[in-house]
Amino acid sequence: MIFAYLLLYACILVYGASKLGIGVQEATVVFAKHDWLHHLTFWLYNRYPSELVVRLPVILVTLFNIVLFWFVAKNYLKKPKDALLATLIFSLLPAVLGSGVVVSKAPFILFFILSFLLLYQKGLDLPLAFALLFLDKAFAVLFVAVALYEIYAKKYKKAIVYGLFFALSLWLYGFEVGGRPKNYFLDTFAILSAIFSPLVFLYYFYSLYRVGLKEPKDIIWFVSATAFLFALILSFRQRIHIVDFAPFAVVGVVVMVRVFLRSFRVRLPKYRKKFQIAFWIVILSLVLNDLALMFNGFLFDFLPPKSHFAYRYYLAKNLAKKLQDLKISCADIKERSLARQLRFYHIGTCATPVLSLRPLSNAIEWKIPLAGGKSLSVYVTYGNKIPRFRAFASPL
Repeated sequence: MIFAYLLLYACILVYGASKLGIGVQEATVVFAKHDWLHHLTFWLYNRYPSELVVRLPVILVTLFNIVLFWFVAKNYLKKPKDALLATLIFSLLPAVLGSGVVVSKAPFILFFILSFLLLYQKGLDLPLAFALLFLDKAFAVLFVAVALYEIYAKKYKKAIVYGLFFALSLWLYGFEVGGRPKNYFLDTFAILSAIFSPLVFLYYFYSLYRVGLKEPKDIIWFVSATAFLFALILSFRQRIHIVDFAPFAVVGVVVMVRVFLRSFRVRLPKYRKKFQIAFWIVILSLVLNDLALMFNGFLFDFLPPKSHFAYRYYLAKNLAKKLQDLKISCADIKERSLARQLRFYHIGTCATPVLSLRPLSNAIEWKIPLAGGKSLSVYVTYGNKIPRFRAFASPL
């Protein structure tokens, strides 16, 4: 049954990845960054320049993650059907489904977290942990979480090792605390709510709190709770990169399912009905969130174009198509982020025409279709002297 579900899930991921144009952050990864994900995606782009091919590693890793999560859940939950339930909820999380259709390091980080948890149970975690130290700065969260768990379990020698890993990670990658302090707590809380879906997030938060106060804690609780708390604490001062925390937080689905099933099974059958109703409401909310995510074009009927989370994906692809239809292979694109997106579609840079998402004097206004009958204006001129904006290099 799980293989049939994986096949269906793979079809959903392929559909989503092939439908969306390349996004701002994806174009930045492919063309502007210099990390391991850049080298992988740029290599694929040079050989097969299509959205689906560039996103194929993310799709495959996401499918592997579902299998790995099932093995992790089997080790921490009592019954195989409990593990299947946890895996189903995990796969339906907007964070898991959404990150599986766009270029992002989140699925890869999640893959190594799940692999680490499986190896940890067998006492084979240290070699992988040492390798992760040099892979990405995000694993600092894992090191501090494991160090705290080892202290809780009174394994002080191993706690010291992971404490050193954490310190080395900070030394290798640094710790960003510059700039003017600003409170992004509510923004971070809202993003965390969105990546779980609101109803699931409420129970997730309750589960971490309940286990933290009343129940024995395991390595999964420490990993998810540490990431969750670090994200909130750091957001009091600065905007955080949610990709560095979300993969660690979502493994807490195991904790959430375990808390729910314990509460459900300790009650007599006649008192379980409210739990069953609440469960199906949560599952329905997850499915609705996923439908909105995968068929997001329909949301343009209810939102202004720039309020839609995916409008830039549609804009870049459709603008590139219009330029190609007009036999225009290069332009002076005022927004750097848009220039990177159009580069993906082989639109280079040159002096004319001039393209901008902001009005230009003596410019022609193009209406670029998005979805749902909505469009967005792009301003075009062939003039040689066009005033440049001060915020010219800032992505929109």
